[in-house]
Amino acid sequence: MKRMKFYSSLLLLTISSTSAIALECPDKSNVPYCPDSGSTLLDETYPTQAFVISNRPMVPSKEASGVTQKFVSKVISNYDYKNVPQIILPMSNPEDFKELVASIRNTLVQKKIPEADVEKIIGQITPGPAQSYTWQQDWFESFVDLKTGSPVVRQIESYYERVSPGAGQQLANSGNQCALTNGDTITPAYNENPFSTLEQNRKGENSFGSGEMGGNIEGAPGGFCLAGDNQGKKFTTQFCGDEKNIITLQTSWLSVGHVDELFKIMPTQFNDGRPKECEFSLMAASPKKALSLMATPGPGNIPFYDIDNKNPDIDLNEIKAMRVEGQFAGNSRICKYMQLAMNKKPNMPSLPNSIKSVFLKLFFTDASAGIVESGISFDKQMENCSNNIEKVTNFEIQEVMKDDKDFMDLQMAIDKSIEADKARIKEKILSRLPQCIKYYNEIDVPDLFYGGKTIKNADGTLQLQQPGTTDSFLPNPTNSVLMNKTLTFSDSGNKLFNNYMKDELSKRNMKADFIPTWDYAHIGHGNIHCSSHSIPYCKPKTESR
Repeated sequence: MKRMKFYSSLLLLTISSTSAIALECPDKSNVPYCPDSGSTLLDETYPTQAFVISNRPMVPSKEASGVTQKFVSKVISNYDYKNVPQIILPMSNPEDFKELVASIRNTLVQKKIPEADVEKIIGQITPGPAQSYTWQQDWFESFVDLKTGSPVVRQIESYYERVSPGAGQQLANSGNQCALTNGDTITPAYNENPFSTLEQNRKGENSFGSGEMGGNIEGAPGGFCLAGDNQGKKFTTQFCGDEKNIITLQTSWLSVGHVDELFKIMPTQFNDGRPKECEFSLMAASPKKALSLMATPGPGNIPFYDIDNKNPDIDLNEIKAMRVEGQFAGNSRICKYMQLAMNKKPNMPSLPNSIKSVFLKLFFTDASAGIVESGISFDKQMENCSNNIEKVTNFEIQEVMKDDKDFMDLQMAIDKSIEADKARIKEKILSRLPQCIKYYNEIDVPDLFYGGKTIKNADGTLQLQQPGTTDSFLPNPTNSVLMNKTLTFSDSGNKLFNNYMKDELSKRNMKADFIPTWDYAHIGHGNIHCSSHSIPYCKPKTESR
């Protein structure tokens, strides 16, 4: 779907900290029609009326404190400083909002954006009179009024213990001048025991675990809803309509159990004459793709986890300190994994001697003395590893992983599950969009997982433990945010993976952008998509064609 001019010249007034500033509202005349399946959920091929972004990181740090401003700045720049959607910032402290807006204004002035454009952009940034909270994706979901095409936010009742019942109305008030409204609460479909097992819910009527969160509510072309197998039909049909609109996917093996950790629909522009409704790709997490890239001669020599010296969003000193000292930092996780792998097989018999020597030095060298000591403490080993992690390549890491049977069993079982779900999604979508058969497109995105368990079946095959404890090893690409023609990802810390995503998006005439979010969101089992929310809109079918 080619992006058109979505915003009309209709100006409405909103109150800023200094004066009344014009708020531009969307023009629905040149956008796709709303679904006719009965579902009120839109997929990512529809334009965005407003973005919501959290200013509360999981772990406070210099890196994390800058994520909100980076997100806002990237929305503005990715819309080329024109027709910028509304940006709603739920902040407990009004002074935080004033400070962020002042900083954004200063940045725009420094970029020599014309003053009139600066004022329009600033007018799109709106305070959300709700509490600061990390997971803006989860406590509500945005739908549409099929008669008007305007967005409707609906709170999820089973999330009330974390976000107050009135927050949805407060959020809607922030955008009601552009017809953003608050809809009925989505009522829970849990059993008496909300954490009942998958076996107790085989019929799919009831939810369990974290099934009833917004990250587990995603749209798909053809008027479908993607839902995890931990989400009951009694819950999903409240917004998806007929059960035929629901595509149930295997997600409960994840610790968080959300669809947005594994799949994403993204718009594409192949410019090959395909119908507009076929201009999309399905992104799916793929351990197989990750390991394949890591084993490729040449690119595999790129460090597995490195500091991007050219990334202006990264403070090198802050990241370096965090990696060495932080309990959950990327280096710490990688080093602990490698140490565990080596403890399972200390001699790593299948590893080439050159690679074994790298890891021995990584863990056992006293960096200050430059000598090998086999008796240094675990903490010292971790410090040495963190200080030298950029010396370890993707190829070397995957050689260790290949020798780790438990790790590889988990990756292969995940791949099998995701491949089955990809086939299910494709079959469903093409059943309603048969004109897209020859254009249907998928992207396998590199993603590794850890912490989960597999169960051996009677026939020797492996299945994933459900409910599970599996997490993404690095920030995963599917958990991204569409900003016009750009997909903004949480920076994986792996240049090989990042460059692959840039190339794949470029083939589809889209761009890739990155924000480092390890301590901001990743350590809480989420990423940039989980901490934000995109509120889309559509053209009502009731309008004459």
